[in-house]
Amino acid sequence: MVAALATMALAASTQTENRIYVNSEDVASEESLRGLYERWYRLYRPGGDPANKEKRFAIFKAEVRAVYELNQGDTRVKHHLNWFEDMTQGEYAKYFANCSPREIRPFGDIPEMNRHQPSQYYPDKLPRTVDWRTVEGVLTSVKNQGNCSSCWAISAAEAMESVHFLKNKQRTNLSAQELVDCTPNSYGCKGGWASRAFQHVIDRRGIHSSEQYPYVGKAQYCDPPSVSPVMSIKKFHFVQPRNEKMLMDAVAHNPVVVLIVGAETMNFKHYSGGIYRGPCGMDTKHEALLVGYGTTPSDDSNDPGAEYWVVKNSWGDSWGEKGYMRLARGHQDYGGLCGIMLDPMYPSHPKKLNHAYA
Repeated sequence: MVAALATMALAASTQTENRIYVNSEDVASEESLRGLYERWYRLYRPGGDPANKEKRFAIFKAEVRAVYELNQGDTRVKHHLNWFEDMTQGEYAKYFANCSPREIRPFGDIPEMNRHQPSQYYPDKLPRTVDWRTVEGVLTSVKNQGNCSSCWAISAAEAMESVHFLKNKQRTNLSAQELVDCTPNSYGCKGGWASRAFQHVIDRRGIHSSEQYPYVGKAQYCDPPSVSPVMSIKKFHFVQPRNEKMLMDAVAHNPVVVLIVGAETMNFKHYSGGIYRGPCGMDTKHEALLVGYGTTPSDDSNDPGAEYWVVKNSWGDSWGEKGYMRLARGHQDYGGLCGIMLDPMYPSHPKKLNHAYA
């Protein structure tokens, strides 16, 4: 059932101009909630099953009231209705917030050649702001994983897309589906590891484009096309954990795959803007792409500005700030908010390919 809901949402979730916010009139009565549901359903579940629609109305009402209450609290962060509204919290957590069973590898066990080497600007001369969204070609469009727990494959593909462009000036959508179907020792649409996706591309000497091997949002038999892959990498590197400036140094050079711990909370689920300051749960692990950092302007001497990370998610551009989140920086000793500094990594040495797939 969740698969069917997510499939419909996959097609409808790019309509960010039609975001639905909740006001007091919407939650005033059963009738007003029904009207809001009809409006939401037309946007996110076109062509849905009428019988299932009625079954899901009770879930929707509870979600709407929760979103309304969230917006009565910290006004610095916004929450709106998105394509998760008729899924239970358990369904959301299972399929969308828990797509990586990553265990944190001790940094001391990682060979020196696979560790991020700080630049000449580390630690005191780092740029004040980095935002790869502002550099044309580095990032491709925001993806929607659908009901497939493929965040690990999408974030790995996007990291390789970025380093490929930065070195070779070639903008290419890489096949997350190929990583889902073909990465050894991963679980496809039941979760996986970006590090194993990187290693797979190294071992197979390449990855195809999404045009050659399109994303379908479900696990399939591994069947790469006979045409040549479009690029490969030679290595991937781990960034020293619990070191904010080291992570800033890494993302100043290229986007970085990061672990997000505890995305199962109601606040995270409905985030739509502002700097997210928590809460973060403890039970789930998600992977996303870190694409920058910054500090909000200071309003006066009592407000020095808020420091944040910029994260690209894989839940479509109707979630968050057009698919992105600003996550508060700090909490270094604990691995950063939502564990963002616990296990960062990125690919390197990208190269264009013109040989037959082997």
